Amino acid sequence: MSDYLDPNNEELLKDFFSEAQMQVDTLEQNILVLENEGGNRDAVDEIFRAAHTLTGGAATVEMMELSHFTHLVEDVLDAIRSDVVAINEDVVDTLLAAIDIIKAMITQRMDGSVYKEDTSEIEGRLSALLPERSGHKKGAAKSAVKPAAPPPPPPPQAAPAAKTGLSDDEIRELKASVEDGRSIYRVVVKFDENSLMNTVGGIQVYAALKGEGTILKTIPEFEALYEDTFYPQVEYFIASARKPEELERYVVIPDVSLSADIRDLNALGGQAPAAPTASAAPPPKAPAAQAAPAAPPPKAPAAQAAPAAPAPAVAEGPGAEAKKAGKEAGSILRVDSKRIDDLLNLVSETVITKATFNQISNQFNDLLNDLHTLESAYRDQIKNLFDRLPDYLESIQGGRSIKEIRKEIGDEYGGIFSMFDGFEASLKNDVGKFRSTSQNLGRITGELQEGVMRIRMVPISQIFSRFPRLVRDLSKSLNKKINLVIEGEETELDKSVIEDLLDPIMHSVRNSVDHGIESMEERKAAGKPEEGMVLLKANNEGNMIIIEISDDGKGIDVEAVKRKAVERGLISPNKLLTDVEAFNLIFEPGFSTAKTITSISGRGVGLDVVRRQIEKLNGMVTVTSERGKGTKFTIKLPLTLAIIQGLLVRVGSEIYSIPITSVIESLRLKPEDIRRIDNYEVFNIRNDVLSLLRLNRLFGIKTEEHQEYNFVVIVGTAEKKMGFMVDSLIGEEDVVIKPLRDQYTNSPGIAGASILGDGSVSLIIDVSQLLELGLKKEIEQRRVREASI
Repeated sequence: MSDYLDPNNEELLKDFFSEAQMQVDTLEQNILVLENEGGNRDAVDEIFRAAHTLTGGAATVEMMELSHFTHLVEDVLDAIRSDVVAINEDVVDTLLAAIDIIKAMITQRMDGSVYKEDTSEIEGRLSALLPERSGHKKGAAKSAVKPAAPPPPPPPQAAPAAKTGLSDDEIRELKASVEDGRSIYRVVVKFDENSLMNTVGGIQVYAALKGEGTILKTIPEFEALYEDTFYPQVEYFIASARKPEELERYVVIPDVSLSADIRDLNALGGQAPAAPTASAAPPPKAPAAQAAPAAPPPKAPAAQAAPAAPAPAVAEGPGAEAKKAGKEAGSILRVDSKRIDDLLNLVSETVITKATFNQISNQFNDLLNDLHTLESAYRDQIKNLFDRLPDYLESIQGGRSIKEIRKEIGDEYGGIFSMFDGFEASLKNDVGKFRSTSQNLGRITGELQEGVMRIRMVPISQIFSRFPRLVRDLSKSLNKKINLVIEGEETELDKSVIEDLLDPIMHSVRNSVDHGIESMEERKAAGKPEEGMVLLKANNEGNMIIIEISDDGKGIDVEAVKRKAVERGLISPNKLLTDVEAFNLIFEPGFSTAKTITSISGRGVGLDVVRRQIEKLNGMVTVTSERGKGTKFTIKLPLTLAIIQGLLVRVGSEIYSIPITSVIESLRLKPEDIRRIDNYEVFNIRNDVLSLLRLNRLFGIKTEEHQEYNFVVIVGTAEKKMGFMVDSLIGEEDVVIKPLRDQYTNSPGIAGASILGDGSVSLIIDVSQLLELGLKKEIEQRRVREASI
């Protein structure tokens, strides 16, 4: 077998996983098209081609369980293409459930393992769709993923007890890090896969535990818990003064977690305890963006209704290579070849410009040599002139006329005045070439930067395409009729932004579907059509991308928001809220006006995640609503996070960059314009009182504070603003963001660093973090005031 067809070939596996994910997306999208347009032949052909490609590709890399199962799906699709099977809701539900299993099989292979769940129930449903060949197909279904005979079991001593994800040394390090006598617990939580919000379960438990102690570590890592992946089990290592039974009350959440096992590591000495449950690797399940499969039709029992029979062992095939290739598959970027050609042309121009600069450099070097020669000749001439001056004076005293002497000096030394004319002309010519070439280089660099950014740009359809399935499943679960309209899916933005944008949009869409759109009965009573509408729209505005998630539902009840805010102590009962202020309250952590808690919403997890994630991307999110008409979430983001426009400011001897997207305005304040309210500084601008944060005090920089004027940069949004006091404003500049590592990563208010044109380093300010810091200070001051009353 050649290297290319070797199933352990890492490059081949990487290509397969990338292609497989695309084919699965094609399958799902076109099945949803068929649900609404049963006669769409193009969609049928596209589905069949995708299934056929996936079947052959899986067989090529010897993933036979995937190849056999997809082949059965392909038979059903062939029957649809041949008009043997008609499209209806039952067929669509069955095909979508089959696609979820295909996704799970691919996910397992990408994790280096093999899907071993029982697939007989869904295979039976697929075979039942082929009545004229049902007997043959059912038999085929039973043997579709039948593997070779399992190997003999190993002797008992060959199977050591399962251990926790930490070594003994790591556990000892955790114990050493806690010196206040608190117990260190290992909390193992199992999560409910059937929950529609299963991918945020790990974060919900994390948030619940955070207030009861210090979370030292999680397995998987905390960053992984924020990804759109369901983990059936998560381990939390927490230092707490609580008892195990007290902690259990916080981690066992209805509809989220199934069980919890809490063990005191101090009581177990230095050894890692045996794990009571399975490891926390991601399960064979599609991400939540695709949502859980819809409930199967009545004639076929749900797969989870009966205990799944363990599948026989199958050939493992690629293991470590598949896992590595699976991780790298997500980093593959498909780029239009024309964009590569454009880059090559720009690189060619850069090479030519480099040669021009080399030529100009040589010319400058020649000019420098000429200057030295001319300078030496000039000095000799001047020296000779001064040496002859006594003779000229003596001649004048002897009776020679000054006119004669002046003519003699002019004839002999007049060349001194024009000695540098040729040099000056050559210098002007070379400086002109240098300026022209520099301008050309600036143009090429700008186009090169734009070209590289365009290579990183991907259409937002990569995430928009996941929402038709999500909305379909949620609407069926909630017994609502919802039409999802998508506009601007060809809009492009940076791939790094795309990867972090899925969660915020998903939570906003869930909110619109669950909270926004009314039930069919409520809509009918309100004189609206039974079918609600959710609009997902994207477009560009300059170097920003605007994403809108809107619905034609009931809108936000401002009074209900106010009552909930008063109940939670966020505002005083007498506070007069504007609509904008009320809308912003729904982004508070844990805030929810839902009267009942469901698996979709009501726990207050969601919209605070939206704001936090968007602000992490240097963007902003706003909400507008009209009672009875609907609600609209607007997300504004920079197109790329690699290069931003920054306002450079000086604080003492340091230079900081403030992202220009966060800057509202800048001004000068006199010291007497600064007031103090409850121990923190404020200033008034157009009848708006804003908090003032002195960056020199925050970052511990010595500077002269008593000046005639103070420069203040106002940052934030129209609803949440603050003033940063700096020593001076330098100007706007494109800033290349470099991430900070090691001890700098935890510096409050710092998002990264950039290297300026003179080689000095400028730290980039994290505006959202500093705004949050200012808000926390205000809340602390308010609590102090209330405690003193």
